[in-house]
Amino acid sequence: MTDEERQKQKLRREWASGDRSPFQDFAQERGEEHPVFARQTTGATAAQSNTLAEGARVQPLPEDFTPDAVYIEFLEAHHGIPADFTLAQLPEFKLYWLETGEARKAWQNKFKNHVIYQWKRGQSEEGQRTHKSTVEKLTDTSWADGLQFDFDESDDQS
Repeated sequence: MTDEERQKQKLRREWASGDRSPFQDFAQERGEEHPVFARQTTGATAAQSNTLAEGARVQPLPEDFTPDAVYIEFLEAHHGIPADFTLAQLPEFKLYWLETGEARKAWQNKFKNHVIYQWKRGQSEEGQRTHKSTVEKLTDTSWADGLQFDFDESDDQS
């Protein structure tokens, strides 16, 4: 077995055991610690600091959670979701996540995804909620409204 193969095998064992990440080696070579791959501290320091990196705190949903205006604007601009619909989703979202007490890193993003899901779900249900009988659905010709056909007799005499 060559040195290179031994090194790869050692890295695989360390990666599988969770002791060390290849990304840590890469970061150490560059003299920096990558915020995503940084290990959480253990023991008393973990209780004091529940952060993986600055801005990535793992915490239960704060009781005073409100979506940032940036997310509301994003939903309106990129998904066509009105701001009042977005804000109407807040009570249900908070009720669920406050009850579970589950800790997350990105509550703003979690809320954004919840709103998108609810919007698409509502749009889908709206399309299915027609109050027409099967006969009315099958004989509906409203799709042809506005179509005009020109049946000129000159075309038939060629």
